[in-house]
Amino acid sequence: MKKADVFDYLSWRGDLTFAQSAFNEIDSLILSVFAYLDYSFAQAKNVVQFRDAIAVINRTRDKLKYDGPSMLMRSVVELASAAAALPRFRDMEVSHFFAVTDEEKEIQFAAVTFLLSDQTVFLSFRGTDNTLVGWKEDFNMCFTQEIPSQMEAAKYASLVAEDMDLPLRLGGHSKGGNLAIYAGTRLPPEQQDKIVCIYNHDGPGFSEEFLKRDMYLNIRNKIRSFVPESSIVGVLMEHDTYTTIRSSSPSLLQHNPFSWLVLGTHFVYDARSFSGKRFEKAINSWIKSMTAQEREELVENVYGILSSSDAKTIDDLDNAKIKSFLSMHKTFREMGIKKQTQLMLSLSKVFFNSDKFVKDENE
Repeated sequence: MKKADVFDYLSWRGDLTFAQSAFNEIDSLILSVFAYLDYSFAQAKNVVQFRDAIAVINRTRDKLKYDGPSMLMRSVVELASAAAALPRFRDMEVSHFFAVTDEEKEIQFAAVTFLLSDQTVFLSFRGTDNTLVGWKEDFNMCFTQEIPSQMEAAKYASLVAEDMDLPLRLGGHSKGGNLAIYAGTRLPPEQQDKIVCIYNHDGPGFSEEFLKRDMYLNIRNKIRSFVPESSIVGVLMEHDTYTTIRSSSPSLLQHNPFSWLVLGTHFVYDARSFSGKRFEKAINSWIKSMTAQEREELVENVYGILSSSDAKTIDDLDNAKIKSFLSMHKTFREMGIKKQTQLMLSLSKVFFNSDKFVKDENE
């Protein structure tokens, strides 16, 4: 018997409007992954119906249509094409698309707004794409209080809340989930009152200090975070609380939301796996074992080696394996003994301190 996923949900519920069947957590995932698409034709207040938007996207060249996380994009386009033909989503309006990627500023950000038939607004924040700078920005969370994408998300949410005086939902997958929460915390009280719910789909957390701030506590009860049973991305940093869900894929591949199992209008809930709990303890132990400066130096050194190959995306690294390796090896040699030693000591903390922590916890 086939395990139901988000495609099965769409086949089952897609013919019902939100007036006939209320918005639910699976709808939030669907709208969250739609942020990976390029809606450049729906910037600012330029409103386009979703079915027309997908028709435009489907006419673009494959290189642009599937530009994004390699393991997701074909499924995203397929899901969007199916949704655009169904009453539940086809007539929703798309607007306020904004995207920026800048290597110098170390930012990779995009968001889009959907106006639903129940007269609510969904702000969808894009997760990490396949650019190296996008991944670099994610790792910057380990040593800085506020990354550029978070600041951009706060400005974006405030703008949309002012432009559209309607109940708000915010959501995103991966980094997009983190941005949705952060954006919600930075809205002024009168706009926070408009928030119905914030959905974080396997997005990284925050520092312990952040979770104690009033701006977070003000919206804490409106947040719903979901992580698969062996999640890796979604358990980075600190989380207040989250709901564990079941995936049909193993380990790392569980970050793919198309592997998440669905039952009716909700996910299939589960408990964290043994390997998932081990990793969660290990990675957060590593973060705590190093100073902010040590974490920054590690991230900068690794990024410097990767970017020395002139690759802009993960796919570039993969497509030019030998050239990339030679360039990175050359960069490592030229770092000098001091930086080489620093990098190796940092990496040893990642592996050996984490292993010790997990062993101590199990004794």
